[in-house]
Amino acid sequence: RLFTPVVSPVKIVEPLPPLVSNEAREYKNLLLRFSLVYPKDLTVREYDDGTSASTITFEDAREGKSFQIFVVPYKEEYITGEQFKKDIPSGIIEEATDIVIDGVRATVFFSKDNILGDTREVWFIKDGFLFEITTRRELDSWLAALMKSWRFDPYPDR
Repeated sequence: RLFTPVVSPVKIVEPLPPLVSNEAREYKNLLLRFSLVYPKDLTVREYDDGTSASTITFEDAREGKSFQIFVVPYKEEYITGEQFKKDIPSGIIEEATDIVIDGVRATVFFSKDNILGDTREVWFIKDGFLFEITTRRELDSWLAALMKSWRFDPYPDR
């Protein structure tokens, strides 16, 4: 396993999401109001830390591909230096670039994690939540392709 949750997993979603093609499924999160398309071979797990933070992991142990989405309530309008220091103990932020994900400004950068080694990170704020998406550096292009499918408000009328 590439990601080790801090607490025991709490199962939030039971059924497998529907296939959107022969190769992909769509993940939808009603609480955080986003969706994304991911390879069908990835196993999705959701963890709740018992407070208000959540972690969603997408993992293919056979291929060694994975990424995680960490989400926490966040009051600021932009990501502060203090938040970066808190969530990136290594303090390494390289090649930071601003991008847009479905109309929301995001920052992508390379970093280093004690467990994963070199990482690719995508961070953004939406509707009072800070989203931190992480994968291994060598999966940068793979993650970029997945992020193109990210959509907010998968059920805007519900």
